[in-house]
Amino acid sequence: MRLESVLVTGAAGDIGRGMSQILKDIHFIDKVIGVDINDQFPSHLFYDYFRTCPKVISNNYMDIIETIVKMYDIKLIIPTSEPEIRFFNKNKISEIAGVKILMPSFNIMDLAFDKYETSEFLKKNGFPSPWTYEVANSVPLEFPCIIKSKDGSGSKAISIVTEKNYVEMKKGKEDWIFQELLLPNDEEYTCGIFKAKNNEHLKTIVFRRTLSGGRTGYAEVVENTIISNFLNEVCKCIDFSGSINIQLRLTTKGPMIFEINPRFSSTITFRHQLGFKDVEWSILDHFGELNQIEFNDKSIIGKKIFRADNEIIY
Repeated sequence: MRLESVLVTGAAGDIGRGMSQILKDIHFIDKVIGVDINDQFPSHLFYDYFRTCPKVISNNYMDIIETIVKMYDIKLIIPTSEPEIRFFNKNKISEIAGVKILMPSFNIMDLAFDKYETSEFLKKNGFPSPWTYEVANSVPLEFPCIIKSKDGSGSKAISIVTEKNYVEMKKGKEDWIFQELLLPNDEEYTCGIFKAKNNEHLKTIVFRRTLSGGRTGYAEVVENTIISNFLNEVCKCIDFSGSINIQLRLTTKGPMIFEINPRFSSTITFRHQLGFKDVEWSILDHFGELNQIEFNDKSIIGKKIFRADNEIIY
């Protein structure tokens, strides 16, 4: 298989930049083109060609992306910006100008982009999960707990709710959710999941992590059969394909999922370097070229990752 050109949207973001490095490392991809609303970054260090585009909510967004697809003879589109992925999912757009968009299947996005629905699904299928209530229709089961956006992602917009700040914290957040505060804090895990279209391949990688600025700042690859078996059982209950990320905490009740991110994770770069090549597997699977997966997770147990920002002068 040969892909002459691949388009990455959200190209200036952390996932987009990581994606560009991975795509350049894949031998069957010739050129990587990036688009983003931000033109104040060194695009020449990451992409063969770069174009600016408006936000996805703009009326001319689709027309401009279609023009870029035709201009560079794009063979595959990989969105890395969550607003764009949500837009494509909401409008059930799977291709632009006849070129396929690489995303997880719509059903997992429909489920995971609504945090209340995610909780209800887990509860319905008998999986331990944090109690979750809609702010508009209920009060917290106990304090302290957390409050977060029902359709948000990541840990930046999460706050602790106590009896003292309860009234203030819920103001203007009727469409948010209250959720159980899972403990202990040092038992948080981010888990990469890849599932092929034919359900033949299911691969997982588990990191015990520490957050920094709302994203994984430190991580260690761990071998935990309780978590791995739990992930396998959850994935059997969802008929999906693609690469997703599951966030959970290991509690006294067992693993409890508090978020499913139906997109490529910001951890894709170091996952790829460790041999968990879910971007490459997803592309091959998309074109029906995924025959087997070689991934030796035993050899990387204990590997540690420290994430730091770099300054670039250009």
